[in-house]
Amino acid sequence: MSPPGTRQRLVVGAMTGTSIDGIDVIVAHIDGQGLGIRAELIKHLGRGLGPLADDLRRAAQQAPMSAGQFARLSLALGELHASAIAELLEPKQAVDLVTVHGQTIIHQPPISWQLIDPMPIAREFGCPVIYDLRQADLAAGGQGAPITPIADWILFRQAERTRAIVNLGGFCNVTIIPRDGAPNAVAHIEGFDVCACNHVLDAVAREALGEPFDEGGRAALAGQPQPPIADELANLLAKQAKSSRSLGTSDELVSWVVSQRERAAPQDLAASVVDGIASCIAQRLNTSAVDEVILAGGGALNEALVKAIAAASDIPVTTSDNFGIPPTAREALAIAVLGALCADGIPITLPQVTGCSEPAPLAGRWCLPGNGGMPAGRTSEQNR
Repeated sequence: MSPPGTRQRLVVGAMTGTSIDGIDVIVAHIDGQGLGIRAELIKHLGRGLGPLADDLRRAAQQAPMSAGQFARLSLALGELHASAIAELLEPKQAVDLVTVHGQTIIHQPPISWQLIDPMPIAREFGCPVIYDLRQADLAAGGQGAPITPIADWILFRQAERTRAIVNLGGFCNVTIIPRDGAPNAVAHIEGFDVCACNHVLDAVAREALGEPFDEGGRAALAGQPQPPIADELANLLAKQAKSSRSLGTSDELVSWVVSQRERAAPQDLAASVVDGIASCIAQRLNTSAVDEVILAGGGALNEALVKAIAAASDIPVTTSDNFGIPPTAREALAIAVLGALCADGIPITLPQVTGCSEPAPLAGRWCLPGNGGMPAGRTSEQNR
């Protein structure tokens, strides 16, 4: 229970990752204001992209599309978000704010495009919608990513331990958060991309297993890693980890996966790729002075990958499930937190993480409903 007088908001966050495998939507109670906020996950919903997935993947692969096709795709994605949010909320439930990431279809700083038309969301829920979160950082000379480290600090900071929050998404990225209460803690938050992750795993599933992904890592668990393949991949990924840049378009290593199809049986190839990815991630984590590693993202559902990272790591490894945050909900919850910070005028990116010269106090673009705010006679407080 929040202290009397504490500001409370009901905030929706939505994330579609670079793996282009679905939308994750959450609703959270945000208590407080600014860097002192606390977020409580209330509900989480994962939904597939349906027929949009193929078109979004074509766009991300830089296939030629007309302006009209992009516009229709953007609108359809906004409508799908609105439908997913409506499914998550109670009938006629009002919210204070919706923050959506949109679908990254290119990320090559200073170019970065998170495709979505927020209009259907603002129209449906009658509240402000924040989107296009990366552009303010790019305008300040940053890479626009990683974007979640300050949200990870709010969600996972703890007085006794330093932590590494590891997002096993299309790309693996890491946030290092200092102990809660440490002097000038925000200035000591670290964040960086490591290497391609689910992009490689999913490419193996598509090319060798004939599946969109290796559910639970079952194929990899049944296979035998082939050291030459695992080592070759680990070397490629190590170059990404040492590049000190934000990873994105053209870093997915799909063409490498295609070249490996004849080198091993499908299950062995899956096991080899898991070992190569885990080796790279663990090697990077082992150089970080942290007390605990927390895995999140879709890759945290891959039992083979989680086991391989834990086996290769010198640091205790767990998943965000143990903190009340399902691995597939963590990014959407972080997006909700970033939206609340934007609304409070707090910079959401950090110079030591993205390389921006000076973080903007107000990030994101805002889509306001016709009345400029909540529908008349409805506030989120009435739904608590």
